Amino acid sequence: SSLGALVCDMEPETIAASDPGVLENLKLCSALTEPQRAALNTVLLAGDTEYGWDLQALQRLGPLLPALDQSTLSLVAKEAREALGRSIMATY
Repeated sequence: SSLGALVCDMEPETIAASDPGVLENLKLCSALTEPQRAALNTVLLAGDTEYGWDLQALQRLGPLLPALDQSTLSLVAKEAREALGRSIMATY
């Protein structure tokens, strides 16, 4: 957590090997490279994060949501995906 936005410059391999807490710092990044996005999904798929696969967990991912790939999204219940879509639509 002490790295702050420095994680935005981390190599994908480092992100994938990092403590799941790195996700909180990745929220500070204005953009992630495609390899960094893949590493983020690797961290999420490992299942050792505080994030689950319900609507509240997805909302807590906040700016990381666009980085989720199909493998990760397939773990999210259809109802949660639909509720997230409705939430996003209501916001905009």
